[in-house]
Order: sequence, then structure tokens, then C-alpha cells
Amino acid sequence: MAGDSVEAGRSACGCGAEGLNAAMFRYIYESELGTCFDRYFDYIAGLKGAIDEALYAFVADVGRYDLRSKGSLHDAWLRRLTLTMSEIAEHPVRQNLHMELLGPYHDRVFHVYYGDVLSYSYCQQARRGSGQQDLLVHEFRLGAQGEFEHVFEFDDGLEISIVCRSMRFEEILLEVEAETETSPDA
Repeated sequence: MAGDSVEAGRSACGCGAEGLNAAMFRYIYESELGTCFDRYFDYIAGLKGAIDEALYAFVADVGRYDLRSKGSLHDAWLRRLTLTMSEIAEHPVRQNLHMELLGPYHDRVFHVYYGDVLSYSYCQQARRGSGQQDLLVHEFRLGAQGEFEHVFEFDDGLEISIVCRSMRFEEILLEVEAETETSPDA
């Protein structure tokens, strides 16, 4: 399964479809109980030792998927998605992607860096309203040639798929101003 192509996810963009786009996700699925991660975490456990320890710690952390965790990417808002090209003198030219997400409690920012991007797709239905792009679910996979595959589905139908040779994650806590209580004597 790690060797399956991501083409199936690209050719069946379910932009705006109700529920999880099953064509994009291989291990995360929906049942009458809701979104299920059991197969996904079984798959991820099998990657231990096959990927960098820091990356494994990120993708295997249940808190990154838990609806109640401050460190979850679920309900994070997409703030920025940036594609950059390497210097023109470098051959072949390499693409890099940077995704920035505001944490679900707005107390941290997540940065995901994708190096040597092999392919990416971005599918967005015509947006209605002015709401934020709220991340519903993301799935990490290891491809047949050792490439990383990371797919995302947002609440407004946005779907992002990234295939790359390197990936790293960074979390930055924001300084949140303490609420000050005003004393009646002040």
C-alpha cells in the first residue's frame, strides 16, 4: 500500500463533496461512528525506523489529529501556502512548499516545510462566505520510491496533495496576552 500512486487522489477531486473524500485518503475513513483513524495509526506504526525520527514523532502523534488537543492540526486555519523555486543556476530546479497554519486555539502556528517537491495539487470549489479555511483531516504516507505524500481536506472543500522528498514540521507558540482582571478598587 505504501507503493500505491497518489494519482487516484488527484483524478477524483471531490471538491465540496459532503464528508471525507475517500479517493484522497487510503487509511483514514468514515463510518457510522465518524472519521476513523485505526487503520491509519496501524500504518504509521509500521513506518517507525523507515522515516526520520522527528518526522515520525510528528505523524505518529495522536494529538496532531485529536479534536480536543491544542497541538492538533484539526480546526487549524490555513494562513499561507507558498511555492518557491530554487536558484536558477541550480539544475534541475527544485520546488519547495511551505504551509503555515494557525492552531485551533489560536495560541500557536504550525509550519510544514516540503523540500524537493515532486508534485502538488490544489483543488478548490467556488468559496461561499468569508470563513477561514479550517483543516478537517490530513494523512501522511510513504511512497514506493521513499517519497513523502501528505494530503489535506478543509471544511470549505479545499483539497491539497503534496509529494516531496523531504519534509519537516515546526510549531511556534504565540505569546498570548494574559487577561487582566480589573479590580473594583483600582
